[in-house]
Amino acid sequence: MRTNDPAFARDRLFSVFGATGFCIRGDREQFAVRANHLQMTGLGLSYCDYAGDVSLDFGETTFIRQIFNIQGSGQHTIDGQTGGIAPGSWTMVLPPGPLRLDLDGRYRQLELRIEFDALLRHLGALIGQEVSRNLVFDDNVDRSPAMSALRRRIFQFATDYNERGTFFSDLAAAEVERMVIMKFLMCHRHSYTQLLLREPLPAGASAVRRVEEFIEANWDKPIDIEAMVAVAKVSARSLFRQFKRDRGYSPADFAKRVRLDRARQMLEQSTERTAVTQVALKCGFQNPGHFARDFRLAFGELPSETLKRSGQEIG
Repeated sequence: MRTNDPAFARDRLFSVFGATGFCIRGDREQFAVRANHLQMTGLGLSYCDYAGDVSLDFGETTFIRQIFNIQGSGQHTIDGQTGGIAPGSWTMVLPPGPLRLDLDGRYRQLELRIEFDALLRHLGALIGQEVSRNLVFDDNVDRSPAMSALRRRIFQFATDYNERGTFFSDLAAAEVERMVIMKFLMCHRHSYTQLLLREPLPAGASAVRRVEEFIEANWDKPIDIEAMVAVAKVSARSLFRQFKRDRGYSPADFAKRVRLDRARQMLEQSTERTAVTQVALKCGFQNPGHFARDFRLAFGELPSETLKRSGQEIG
């Protein structure tokens, strides 16, 4: 959406972004809005850019939110409590209750949405037990380096997706979604944080081998934490710890190496005009630059050089 028509903006804010109230507090002649929304399976990402003072209301949702400010200032009100939204900062985790936003002047933000059920599934896999719906996040704003790193990762994903759009593979998108939700749960303090911080039980070498076999057999599918936990018969944290002890890397690192091997095979065995970017996306690498770097570290040459040796042209 990109408009300075309040009526059109109201319709789109209600139908696409889930607003229940919309008010321009200042001069309507100065009003303008630009907004985009990307909805994945359990994760959504919204970008909003407002000119002019506006207020928005949202009703009950099935997801939690966190707002990452880019420019301007405002405030949020939820459960009767009001908090500021300062330039370059982020809010606390906003629960799935009614929300009001009061935004001032030239204002831009990126909003992360995660379905509550997706949080529960991933958290259950991490701690190795079923999680009730009483998951509650701390109402303080976390300023830790881990949160800053999460913010950078979310913004990098937005940039990558904007550059590739519909060419962004389902595999790559699912991998980003899994990574963001897992990091989100580890970064924020909540009612299950103590269970995440406790020493995990040992998993055993056989669990590591079973998961490696599972990943090799399903390399072209998203890494499914719940499926790996079922195969290993231990919690995700126990599995990650055992991988680190036995192999010196994580299951995700192992999956990356398997996919790099598959990508090299595709480049070496290509029998038709091939683009390196197409191979990268097919193998789950959403950023061609990062793919080229990882490929060179693994095999000592760029993917384009491997493709040239196969006698094919680069698209």
